[in-house]
Amino acid sequence: MSTGSARAVALALIANGGIALSKFAVFVLTGSSSLLTEAIHSTADCANQVLLFIGMKQGARPASSRHPLGHGQAAFVASFLVALLLFTVGGLYSLVEGLHKIRHPEQPHHLGWAVGLLLIAIGLEAWSLRGALRAAEPERRGRSLLRYLRRSSSTELVVVLAEDIAALLGLVFALVAVLLTLLTGNPVWDGVGSVAIGLLLIAVAAFVGVEVTSLLMNEAPPLALRAALRAAVDEDPAVEQVLNLVAVIVGSERLMVALQVKFREQPSGMALVEAINALERRLHERFPQIQHLFVEPDDH
Repeated sequence: MSTGSARAVALALIANGGIALSKFAVFVLTGSSSLLTEAIHSTADCANQVLLFIGMKQGARPASSRHPLGHGQAAFVASFLVALLLFTVGGLYSLVEGLHKIRHPEQPHHLGWAVGLLLIAIGLEAWSLRGALRAAEPERRGRSLLRYLRRSSSTELVVVLAEDIAALLGLVFALVAVLLTLLTGNPVWDGVGSVAIGLLLIAVAAFVGVEVTSLLMNEAPPLALRAALRAAVDEDPAVEQVLNLVAVIVGSERLMVALQVKFREQPSGMALVEAINALERRLHERFPQIQHLFVEPDDH
């Protein structure tokens, strides 16, 4: 379990827990639909972070006879469940609640409290997002945020970043809706805010679901990493040609690599074994994310 990932998930859980409680309290006071949908959203986010912790803990378990490649994909399963929760509990509920409030508007009260809470919540979510961005920095290495979210196998960080971004935007939508309701006296804006939050959460859930599904279907690592792996094998003095290379992501920053290699002529069987062992050592040193490495010598 990555320390940076665990810290990012813990920060998100602390922030969302406090925000959810305060949102429910202010919803009871104001009756604001936007505040209720945001409270439900924050509660779902708390459940999501607990799921991520469980997935990360299970993913750290060693390989067994039943799971010879380890349990790394447990984190992917947890992330997929998070996407489902975001879509159902967060997105669909917010959408239905918002449409109901548009059709049957109710005047919320004490909206000044709602504005104050939303400003505090925006600050807390920004703090959580900052922590997640810092945790992702070593792996991100200057890449754009969207590219990182699409290519990273650290699904727990991807989910926390996606949730924090969605939560921050959702809070801004809710704040705009409450301010418009306060300024115009028209409660329909409160329902519009809920609809906007619901659509946002559905979009984020769809994005996370698509990316995690690809990982669950044995996605290959980025092309640049596969090229670096092939180049490293080609550089080995005992290797004449790389006949085939298969690399699969089997967990957060974990790879399974299978190689079919034509070695230069070896004087004996023991020399070939030593050449294979030396190649495996070099690859493990250069690419520590390789958890399982299989080298098949071939002369075709």
